[in-house]
Amino acid sequence: MDNKELNNKVLEKYKAKIATLNFEEKEKLEKKSKYNILKFVATFVVTMGVSIGMVYAGGVIYEKIFTKPEKIENYIEELKVNEEDLNNMISEEKAINIAKEEIKKYGLSLKDEDIIETLIEKSPNYDEITYLIKTNNLQISINAVTGKFKSFWLDDNYTTEEIEELTSSKEEIIKAAKEKLKEYGISDEYKLSYISSNLMEEGKSYLWYLWFSKEYDGLFNEAETVNMTIIPKVNQVISFSITDEPFDNNEIVITKEEAINIAKEKDKIINTKNYIVKSVDAELAIKRVNPEVYLKENGLDNGNETVTLEDGTTYSYNAYKMNGRARKVYVITVSYEDRPFNQNRKYYVDCTTGEIIGGEDIFDIEEK
Repeated sequence: MDNKELNNKVLEKYKAKIATLNFEEKEKLEKKSKYNILKFVATFVVTMGVSIGMVYAGGVIYEKIFTKPEKIENYIEELKVNEEDLNNMISEEKAINIAKEEIKKYGLSLKDEDIIETLIEKSPNYDEITYLIKTNNLQISINAVTGKFKSFWLDDNYTTEEIEELTSSKEEIIKAAKEKLKEYGISDEYKLSYISSNLMEEGKSYLWYLWFSKEYDGLFNEAETVNMTIIPKVNQVISFSITDEPFDNNEIVITKEEAINIAKEKDKIINTKNYIVKSVDAELAIKRVNPEVYLKENGLDNGNETVTLEDGTTYSYNAYKMNGRARKVYVITVSYEDRPFNQNRKYYVDCTTGEIIGGEDIFDIEEK
């Protein structure tokens, strides 16, 4: 029996129990039953929630979101394409045909005679396999399981001297990028969420990086994003990628104050160096579930491991799955007076369940 079936049976049992109480002690319960029943159910969830995957928030029982992160036991082996992978993948020929059609949307072309190699790349952290189709100046990525277009990269063939002359203002780049999105048939649901350039001085910048994301209740979703690198002076996009991952669009149940208190309690455990807390701030955002807080709390360092290969090469990698789904969260930023490099910690508190489902800059960087 899975967690969902067990949850349903538990809830049905207590619905029946509550109905019996209402029948036998109607008048008594009119004044007290709501409080008692909620307290009873809340106590039950607190004691049993871990085993049956339930959490109590805002007077409602929800399915837990955060689960123990999965460790990749043999990362090097997981990088290899096995028989099971091949059975789930589309063929190389089909991937190339998809790439030929998709790349036309971006004003480019792919011919058989131009292809110099097709590689298969596995990303164990994200459970993803990708075909990389390469020519001398173009690389196209296709999801090897779903057949979806992921990205392209184009060698612009400009010399350093030439490209440094192709500067543009921020206004010009935004206008050019929006026109490209329309040309590519990208929905106007995607709004500009991030922009930066290759140089600190914008007036001298010639490469610009833009993200356009779907928006929910005023929040940009990084899991539904298109991003591009563009040289607007010559109206050329030199890289483009699409991220389209599941988003729950979960409701906001807990308050900002509740989220802050949850993060403060967790920080008492995480802040093993006893840095002095200077301030605590909160803002709504959409973030992916990640294992950072769990790893720190359980003494698992930052998840990074190193292995020496047969040829003597040292290979470093993150040993945990990072394919968490996107959720609305409160990002609670804890600032400290004495943490090295003025590092803050950010905790992701789920807006619906109140769970801490991830974070940023959780691990300390030691001063040397």
